[in-house]
Amino acid sequence: MRDLTEANVTDAVLNTIADDTNPRLKEIMEALIRHSHDFVREVNLTPDELLYAARFIQNVGHISDDKREEGVLLGDVLGLTALVEILGDRVRVGATESSLLGPFYREGAPTRDMGDDISLNDDEGEPAFIHGTVTDANGNPIEGVVLDLWQTSPNMFYEAQVGQPKDYDDYAYRAKFRTGADGKYWFRSRKPVDYPVPTDGPVGLILNGTGRHSWRPAHLHYLIYKDGYQTIQTELFNSDSKYLDSDAVFGVKETLIIPYEQVDDAARAEEYGFPTSTFYEGTYDFVMKDDASVKDAEAAYSQRASMSAA
Repeated sequence: MRDLTEANVTDAVLNTIADDTNPRLKEIMEALIRHSHDFVREVNLTPDELLYAARFIQNVGHISDDKREEGVLLGDVLGLTALVEILGDRVRVGATESSLLGPFYREGAPTRDMGDDISLNDDEGEPAFIHGTVTDANGNPIEGVVLDLWQTSPNMFYEAQVGQPKDYDDYAYRAKFRTGADGKYWFRSRKPVDYPVPTDGPVGLILNGTGRHSWRPAHLHYLIYKDGYQTIQTELFNSDSKYLDSDAVFGVKETLIIPYEQVDDAARAEEYGFPTSTFYEGTYDFVMKDDASVKDAEAAYSQRASMSAA
């Protein structure tokens, strides 16, 4: 029978891990046990506080569904996601920097024709034309790259939170585009707006309890993938947002900030399909790093990012 004490309980747990455990799992579990035990000792965690933590985790699961992942949001507000992405960028040097997936990615966004309006002709907000080129590290355009993108509507919500902004088909403000031989992409939308992350769940208790605001700077999410290249998971942030230095989930990187220039040109507006002469223009070129080990990129990322993945 084990006679557990504060001095030996950590070793007792570590010794239960079998020698033939998967090496990576063994490394992670041993570190998790050591650090969590040290945390308990540092703050002198009480039984009631541990029970509260267990209930908190349960509630994270209860509020999550196929359109909202509270667990992802929890990692975001604690800065864990940002740290993991920063570490991951060490093997992506030379490519566009990564940022957060966020809790509102949805599988199944429709493939749209280049130049389509992902807002589905929403008449609210400010019209925007966004374009650029996807190249390799040597500046050569890449054909057949999929850009899977999503943003909030001008009402500051993703449609996954509150439904479609109007009587639109599903997946408003979401789309997939595929580059041609010139590597270029272009589409219409509404200029992204600042918005708050949801605070009606467990994560809101952390933000409110620690005096933090819930706002994110305006941005567009991108997943960019093609077999033979490292997948890019990133966000592009509006340069005029007042939350660039205080993003609630720490996703902003300087290389991912872009200006939206106001354009007043009736001819160009008509060419792009805007009903008024004034619109905003945002430009960004993505750089992908080749990686022969990446195969079935779309299926692999779909499984990784899907909220319904086991």
